[in-house]
Amino acid sequence: MELQLNRELTELLSEAAVFKSLCKADRSEIAVRMVQQSYDSGKELFREGDPGGQMYIIASGSVEVQKSRSHGTGRIVIARFERGGFIGEMSLVDGMPRSATVVSVKPTKVFVLTQEGLNELIDNNPALAIKFMKGMLVLLSLRLRNTSGWFADVF
Repeated sequence: MELQLNRELTELLSEAAVFKSLCKADRSEIAVRMVQQSYDSGKELFREGDPGGQMYIIASGSVEVQKSRSHGTGRIVIARFERGGFIGEMSLVDGMPRSATVVSVKPTKVFVLTQEGLNELIDNNPALAIKFMKGMLVLLSLRLRNTSGWFADVF
């Protein structure tokens, strides 16, 4: 069962932008450090302000990323993610509280990389950890570019 789960996750990682440049063995080494979680439709994976330190990769289902309005009346959907999408990567990198709330739109299965799992990777395979972190930097840079473009269009 665990071997099948590792194969499933290794395949999922091959579809995700952060891991596409890694070889199968490297993806498998990261996969063994991840845990599976499932959420029913409408359930929060985490809430804005919650402690962070985990990154989620969506295996099935979909989620909405929601941000509280500055004037305090509800939340606005700022992104949607499906299979292969990443959420929570900012708190994995900086350890800060969650910057948004994430809610499952339909039943959703995710794999989670915790700060402890990342630290273990850094300690046991620093070269792979550097490749992974480089992929994270590219992802964060792309997201910042997209946000900057959106911001310029709004104002």
